[in-house]
Amino acid sequence: MAIDEVLINVALGETRIALVESGCLRELLVERPDQESVVGNVYLGRVERVLPGIEAAFVDIGLTRAGFLALADAHAADDGTGGTDARIADYVGEGDAVLVQVLSDAFDDKGAKLTTRVALPGRYLVYAADGAKVRVSRRITGDDERTRLATLLDELAEDGEGFIVRTAASGAGHEELARDVADLRAAWLAIADNRSTARPPALLHGELDPVCRILRDESGGEVARIVVDDSTTLARVRKICQRLAPALGDRLVLHGASQPLFEVHGIEEQIEGALSPLVDLPSGGNIFIDETAALTAIDVNTGGGAQTGGQQATALRTNLEAAAEIGHHIRLRNLSGLLVVDFVPMRRHQHGAEVLAALRAAVAEDPCSTHVFGFTRLGLVEMTRRRRRGSLSRTLTKSCPPCAGTGRVNSPLTVALEALRAALREAGANPGAVLRLTAHPNVIGALDGPAASALADTEARLGRPLVLNRDGAFPPGRFEVACTHGGGRDGDG
Repeated sequence: MAIDEVLINVALGETRIALVESGCLRELLVERPDQESVVGNVYLGRVERVLPGIEAAFVDIGLTRAGFLALADAHAADDGTGGTDARIADYVGEGDAVLVQVLSDAFDDKGAKLTTRVALPGRYLVYAADGAKVRVSRRITGDDERTRLATLLDELAEDGEGFIVRTAASGAGHEELARDVADLRAAWLAIADNRSTARPPALLHGELDPVCRILRDESGGEVARIVVDDSTTLARVRKICQRLAPALGDRLVLHGASQPLFEVHGIEEQIEGALSPLVDLPSGGNIFIDETAALTAIDVNTGGGAQTGGQQATALRTNLEAAAEIGHHIRLRNLSGLLVVDFVPMRRHQHGAEVLAALRAAVAEDPCSTHVFGFTRLGLVEMTRRRRRGSLSRTLTKSCPPCAGTGRVNSPLTVALEALRAALREAGANPGAVLRLTAHPNVIGALDGPAASALADTEARLGRPLVLNRDGAFPPGRFEVACTHGGGRDGDG
């Protein structure tokens, strides 16, 4: 199955985009002004340092931290170099201006990961600026279709151009592909023109914002509805569809119900579940997901489930259920890097093969490259998933000081935005009443800082100020919205 519904919630200092399949949340994108992703952006950078010891370089691209350029990403994929004798100094030197693209956002104390192999995605194609070659997505399986697409692109490509045919191109005609080629070629020429006049560090090309990117990437799928809860954004989405995917125009819907969009569709509850380390399985077992700095560990347990059919039958049944849930949660939580799964032990080799097959099937539709390597000698399954952005947990939560970083709680900004949503709901139930928001000082501080514009928007919708009350006795993750007849802009207790 595929994504059949896109829900776009625009309000209160953030944009949230839910990709839904048959009512089940498959992926959530959250964009906030202070957390904007730079993945896909193309920069003209300046090499700050070359480190022969680790065969890498640090490149200033104008962000808070310098980007990281590894040897493997510093040369063209098909240039015949990069063997055991290759050195980072063969490609860049300190002070050099270098054209780079961001592969993944900054992570913890690490800068953004960079590559010199620029790739510009379109609706059907990816323009590969590093070589004259046409490659077809492995997910397009029909030999005749693969040959047809490769032949079309060979005709459309100019000397020195390379293209990757995306899965969405299956069934696309000459005119659609030619339009994509022309758009991508123009984007690459614009980068070249900007480079000729820019002084590093400089942004030469910005990737589309999340709403545009989703419309581009999902327009070739089976999306039946795109529901937006903001009329201004709906008008912008309609214009985007006219350019990227005219067929989606008739599928746009404005959410007009009084109940919030994500609550109507059960998304808020599913987000809450995606932040919990524990996931229950149908048979009574569970999986426990633990994100660490080095890797993500996933533990599968039979729990208190009934062991019908014996121990080995129970282990197989639990592991097959877990494989499906693991594939789902890897994408939903945006887990990446190294992942290790500890399945319930199985003695039969055939059972292990069944579980691996189920796990590979569960991640097959993930648009982010995921590889399942199999069981290690210790009986663990090793996986890798390409890291592009922070996980959902890192986006919505922060380290929990009371538990010394071993757990996570909602960040003050997340609590502040949730409180504003609650205030709007309370205003709907009590029109004209004065509303008083009581919360931990850090939450009120977020409303005076990064959420200030969201607070102003809320007060404009309310038609009156929202009374803020700092209370140090309140837990950092809780708040209270109450009707009051008292005044004061900030009660401070």
